[in-house]
Amino acid sequence: MLNKAIIAAAAAALIGAVSGVHAQEGERLPWGALKAGNKEGSIPAYAGGLPTNTNPPGFKKDSGFWADPFASDKPLYTVTGKNADQYADKLSDGTKEMLKRFPSFKLDVYPTRRSAAFPDWVVENMKKNAAGRCKLIENGEAIEGCFGGTPFPVPKNGNELMWNLMLNYKGKSAWYSAEGWYSDATGNQVLVNAISNRGDSPYYDKDLTPEAFYKAGGPYFNNSNIYSAPARIAGEGNLLRKWANPIANPDKTWNYSPGQRRVRLSPDAAYDFPIASSGGVANYDEIFMFSGRLDRYDWKLLGQREMLVPYNTYRFYNSKPSEVLAKQHINPDVLRWELHRLWVVEGTLKNGARHVVAKKRFYLDEDSFSAGMYDGFDNAGKISRGYWQFMMQLYDKQIPFGTSSWQIDFATNVNYYPSIYGGSKGILIETDQVEIDRFYSAEGLARRTQR
Repeated sequence: MLNKAIIAAAAAALIGAVSGVHAQEGERLPWGALKAGNKEGSIPAYAGGLPTNTNPPGFKKDSGFWADPFASDKPLYTVTGKNADQYADKLSDGTKEMLKRFPSFKLDVYPTRRSAAFPDWVVENMKKNAAGRCKLIENGEAIEGCFGGTPFPVPKNGNELMWNLMLNYKGKSAWYSAEGWYSDATGNQVLVNAISNRGDSPYYDKDLTPEAFYKAGGPYFNNSNIYSAPARIAGEGNLLRKWANPIANPDKTWNYSPGQRRVRLSPDAAYDFPIASSGGVANYDEIFMFSGRLDRYDWKLLGQREMLVPYNTYRFYNSKPSEVLAKQHINPDVLRWELHRLWVVEGTLKNGARHVVAKKRFYLDEDSFSAGMYDGFDNAGKISRGYWQFMMQLYDKQIPFGTSSWQIDFATNVNYYPSIYGGSKGILIETDQVEIDRFYSAEGLARRTQR
C-alpha cells in the first residue's frame, strides 16, 4: 500500500509540475489537450474543431487546396521588435531573435481558433493508446503497442512527447506537389527543387490491425520524392523509410542519380547531415521539426506554455513563392499567429555525442502535435536556428495537416522553405493505394525516376 501511495503522490506531483494549468482544469480531450480555455478567455474552450461540412467561399473539394474559413478575421494586435518585451513570455527564442534582428518582421495575432479535429476511428485509437497499450522500449528510442492515434496523449517524459511529434496525424497517404526555395542574406532567392512527393503511414491505416503493423516491422513513415526542377537535378529522386523500432529496423534513405542511373543507399543521411537543397540551413533530423533517432539527446519534458505560434495558416499554403519570399525573411503578411497552449520539450546533447545543435527545444500544439516551433542552440548556448511548422485543418478530411515550414540559420541569415504549395498542384489526400513494400523500395524508386 505504501508503494502505491508513493507512486500516486509522485504521479500527482509530476502532473502538477508539467503545467500549473493541469491542476486547475482536469477534463481532457482524447488526444490529451485540455478542453477548457484559459482564465483570460484568450484561448477558448474546445468546441469540436472545424466540421467536415465547412465550405468557405472558393473551396473546391479535392482541388489540392483549402480555402481559408477564417478569412474575415482581423488581427487583434501586432507584435514587432518595438513591443516584443511586452509579449516575451509568449514568444519562442527563435521568434524573439527574428523580431530583434529584422525591423521588418512582425507577428499579426488573430483570434485563437481551435480548429483541429480527427476521424472517430483515430479518436478511438487515441483512447486505447492512453489506456496503456502504448509503451516506450529500447530506453525510449522505440515504441510498441501504439497504433492509429497520438501515442501518449498525456506525455510523462520527453521521449513520449517526441514520439507524439513524429507520429502526429497527417492522414494515411497523400501526394504533394510543391517547390522548395531558399533565400540568402542579401535577399537572393533560389529555387532548389520542384517535387512530386508521396507519403504513406501504415500506422494510420484503419484497415490494418496493430498486430499486422508490427508484424510488418512497424513502418510508420514512408516518403518518396521525384524532382523535376531545376534542370541540374531534374530526374533525381530519394526515398525514406522510418520504423517504430529503429534499433531492430534502422531508418533508411536511398537516392537516385540520373547520371549514374543507379539507386544508392545513403547511410549518412541522418542526424546533422545537411540536406543538400537547403542552402546549408537544414539537417536530416529537422524534417517536419524532428525526424530520426532520439539517441543522441537527453529529452526533458518542460511542461506547457501559452505561446504565439503560426496557426490556421491557410494563407501560407495557398500562396505562391513570389508571395511567400521576402528579402530577409518570410513575408509576414502570409502568416497568421494565434495564442495556443504548447507542450515544451528540450533535448540536451549527451556527453560524448556529436551534433551541430547542442540543445533542441520544441514547442508542440496540444490540439494536434503538428503545429509548432523549434529552437536550436549552439555549444555556447546561443540561439543558432529557428523553425516554424505551419498547420491548417483539412476540414473535409478531418486532418490537422502540418508538413510545410520555414527555417532560418541565424549564423548566415539564410532562410529555407522546403515546401511552398501555392502555384503547384497542392495536396491530394488518399487518392489511391500502393503496395508499401513494393512502392517504397530501391526498385520502386528506380522505376519511377527512369520513366
